[in-house]
Amino acid sequence: MICHNHLKTAIDDYCLNGDKEILVRIANELRYSSLYIPSKRHDGKPVFDIYEGEGDLKLIPLFTDLDEADYFYGSGDVKLLSNSFELYRNVLKTSDIDGYILNPASQNYLFLKDFILAITDIPKTHYYSSNPYSPEELKNLTDSQNQGLEDFISNPQNIVNYEALFDRLSKSTVMTLMLSDIDLSGLFENGILDMQNTGPVASMHIDDVGGRYAAIFSSKDKINSVDTSQFKYGQVVNLSMLVNFVLSEDMDGIILNPSSDDVLIPRQKLLSYSLGFEKYADDERLVNSMYYLLEI
Repeated sequence: MICHNHLKTAIDDYCLNGDKEILVRIANELRYSSLYIPSKRHDGKPVFDIYEGEGDLKLIPLFTDLDEADYFYGSGDVKLLSNSFELYRNVLKTSDIDGYILNPASQNYLFLKDFILAITDIPKTHYYSSNPYSPEELKNLTDSQNQGLEDFISNPQNIVNYEALFDRLSKSTVMTLMLSDIDLSGLFENGILDMQNTGPVASMHIDDVGGRYAAIFSSKDKINSVDTSQFKYGQVVNLSMLVNFVLSEDMDGIILNPSSDDVLIPRQKLLSYSLGFEKYADDERLVNSMYYLLEI
């Protein structure tokens, strides 16, 4: 269950000092949120619960997680629905609701209509290509050495130059490490396993370095440097899709080449540059790459 801890922390930080930069951080976190909205049945139809605020404001309560909803409603007859921020923006755009109140039993934070409607550039959620890479093409992509990227990160002074790093990443073939508790080699044909036929038989390696970081790699050699007792496979990824996934799943960021280079990209940097990833690091031909495991 996504608990939106980064959003809650940003709100707490803003309440402490009112820094405008933190307000921007809150807006960015909201873009990638999937908050819970309560509904009740009226005449057999579900309707959003309305909270009466000060000054006759009509507000809808939202919750970061189910525990927060339980604090407020207890065992009441309420159904909670998780939706993208785009829906909550459209609700205010097409109704006379004045805004939302977040976690009213604890944070009790008010988001008025003007603030919500000012948040534009909704993240991309659907990727499509009429000409996706074939499985064989994906396999060939794993042979990329990405020498320019590896030369760049070999210089410690470059690591904090995120704009240059992201530019290198956008021009590289990025892979993730997929792990399985069982040996899947018998299911591969010509070095490829199609999970559309087998179902999900492996999961992406998440690096735990003081948080939850999606691990990405610049080459097969870098993947093979990871020490694990599980069986290892590769997967080519669309970097834009991966960044949006990391942010939507409330993860702490991305780590490039863990166990070798250990280049950490924190969540706040991904939030700041997320639109750039959609524009410059979105190879839509990789739309189906998530279905294929590749031998490394």
